[in-house]
Amino acid sequence: MNKIKIEQFGKDHWSLLAYVEYRAVNHNGLLDKSHLRIKNPVVANSTPYPIPAQEWKEEWGTRLFGYWNKDGTTNQSLKLGDHDDLDCLDDLEEAGLIKNFGTGLNPASKLTKFGAMVMSELNLHKQNGGNFSEFVNSIEKLSDDSETLANANPTEDLITEL
Repeated sequence: MNKIKIEQFGKDHWSLLAYVEYRAVNHNGLLDKSHLRIKNPVVANSTPYPIPAQEWKEEWGTRLFGYWNKDGTTNQSLKLGDHDDLDCLDDLEEAGLIKNFGTGLNPASKLTKFGAMVMSELNLHKQNGGNFSEFVNSIEKLSDDSETLANANPTEDLITEL
């Protein structure tokens, strides 16, 4: 599957990044599969409280930036029908925003320093009334973004301006 570039991220990628941040802060990075769009029914139903298997529908696919038009219509060519949240996690990692340390059956992720910087900008965007689907990242990728926040030095990594 082709990886989606950060410039193409839309509502599904950005809301998933926000969810990863929440789970990293409050649940040691362990993601709850019942909160994810997962196309593989075996993986989707491997939870302590399985929901009866549903066949994946293309309408649940990932919406990229520009999918929603200002007039309320949608650009269906910007929906990837076979792209679920596990694929989005791979995209977020490829962009340097997160580090996945779980498995497909037990997904777990943490933010990188770069991911935390982008999340700060995303949080400000949301606080100012913006939607995930409209967010455009303006933070430059760090040269060494492999370190997660768990190992970061808060004094050294202070963000003074967004």
